[in-house]
Amino acid sequence: MMKKAYVYIRVSSEEQVSNYSLENQEEYCRKEATSKGYEVVKVFREEGISAKTLNRPKIIALLEECRKNKKEISALYIYKIDRISRDTFDFLAVKKKLGEYGIRILSVTEPTEDNPTGEFLETLLAASAKLDNATKGLRSRDGMRKHLEDGWANGKAPVGYVNVTREEKQIIEPDPEQFELVKKAWREMAIGAYSLEAIAVYMDKIGIKTKVGKREMPVLRQHAQRIFRSKFYCGWIVSDVFKVNVIGKHIPMIDEGTYYRVQAILDKRSFTGGIKYTKLNDSFPLRGHVTCGGCGNKLTGSFSKGRKNTYPYYYCLKCRPGKSIPKNDFEEQFLDFLREIKPIKEMVELFAEMVKEKWKDRYSYLEKRERDIKKDLEALKAVRKLIIEKNLKGTYSDDVYKEQMAIIEDEVLAKNIIMSESKLSVVDIDVVVEFMKNFLWNIDKAWLDANLMQRKALLGSIYPENLIYENGRFRTTKLGPCFEIMQSLSTLPISSWVADGT
Repeated sequence: MMKKAYVYIRVSSEEQVSNYSLENQEEYCRKEATSKGYEVVKVFREEGISAKTLNRPKIIALLEECRKNKKEISALYIYKIDRISRDTFDFLAVKKKLGEYGIRILSVTEPTEDNPTGEFLETLLAASAKLDNATKGLRSRDGMRKHLEDGWANGKAPVGYVNVTREEKQIIEPDPEQFELVKKAWREMAIGAYSLEAIAVYMDKIGIKTKVGKREMPVLRQHAQRIFRSKFYCGWIVSDVFKVNVIGKHIPMIDEGTYYRVQAILDKRSFTGGIKYTKLNDSFPLRGHVTCGGCGNKLTGSFSKGRKNTYPYYYCLKCRPGKSIPKNDFEEQFLDFLREIKPIKEMVELFAEMVKEKWKDRYSYLEKRERDIKKDLEALKAVRKLIIEKNLKGTYSDDVYKEQMAIIEDEVLAKNIIMSESKLSVVDIDVVVEFMKNFLWNIDKAWLDANLMQRKALLGSIYPENLIYENGRFRTTKLGPCFEIMQSLSTLPISSWVADGT
């Protein structure tokens, strides 16, 4: 009666093209088993799975089959010891368990004799496999670190970018379909009017998708969180694992000023220009910005269904009966109210000169401030580099490294936020002033031509507090600073507008 045996064969993905192919392994194992008088009753094939752990479907199934059929099976044939495991302890644990069942492990390419010398050689071969695996892992990690230090990111490209191969090198480039869309989302986020939930809805609306495997998925809050916290988008390569923080060689999507502006908004450190978080709806741009004069609740808006059509109305939920106002009437009244603060031409001319004068003063101050902050940032970067070097040399423990890096990163973030929020771009001030004059003379037209987010920004700059609607009229308790100045001066004689040559 022939003895019976199982065969276990395995390949990891990188071994498919070598002599470790499943077909070669099975052929060698069957020939060896037959020559030794064994009948192979079952082959366990493990495809494309690493042997770093024993948490593998086929090895688990094999051990269970050996337990059930221990009275019938005498041997397990393998091509090589590292097919069972590249970890010495795991291999010896499998060998011990099978030994309890009376089943020997037989390698067709290595000595596996059932004596002290054979056991010693098996242990040595298993340890050699573990050393080989650890060496490969170390080389792989060193390669990944070098790739990062050279300014190239590892792994899957973030949303808005794609992985490509150029001259046999894996790099990340802008996605021709999504790059500009994600860039647009960054610009919108930097306005300060979106929460992460709202920007995720906006990104999905304009066609931005994330990929999980081959599937495309809509942008969710957690995706938005990862996108707007990543320094990759402003041109940096950062890795806490490899202690790398360098300027990348990929094409940045945004500048650092925009990045730090968004961080300030996410951290609730930034003034958002009076823009209030309200549920976005293009049909009712004034919703959430007007308070009922009767009860103090915010007015809302919705469509009311008639016999043949639906009709848009603004109303107060508490005072609604008999107090719904047709959308067109309500917004026309608002435009009339907006026109009341439109300054006269002479006032706009004077205000334009004041702006130019203040611009020059402010710009010279901010230039100096920017130079000082840049010096501070260079000093902080030098300290950061020193901390990384001391950690790599072992002078600083990982805990000390993390503590010191957290302090430095907080200081860098604070400096960049100051620079981002106070920086004035180099522009032609005459062009800006001309645009401002046209805007002030046509403020009602600017409202009509604007999109929803621009309207919200406009409302926040003109009316820092909610408008009040009472007895069919709009009123406000406060105007934005520049409109307040112009309105107060407009009540005085023109001769009083100029003082001390200003």
